[in-house]
Amino acid sequence: MIRQTMSASVDKPAEVEAAEAWLDSNRHALDYVAEEGGCGCCVRTWLLEGPADVLATIPYEVSASSDWDTA
Repeated sequence: MIRQTMSASVDKPAEVEAAEAWLDSNRHALDYVAEEGGCGCCVRTWLLEGPADVLATIPYEVSASSDWDTA
């Protein structure tokens, strides 16, 4: 299991849609999802934990990095 951050700019609907679609498709394979990150008015951030092969499929445009990450 590794940890990865995902982030979307609220003013870029395609980023929010990509993040939400990825979560809808992969939530079942994750061990942990924190959706409280970011202010919500301009940035949404998710802290994720799960298998490396699943987290490697996060869309590039919403892939982020934070102190949470292990890889």
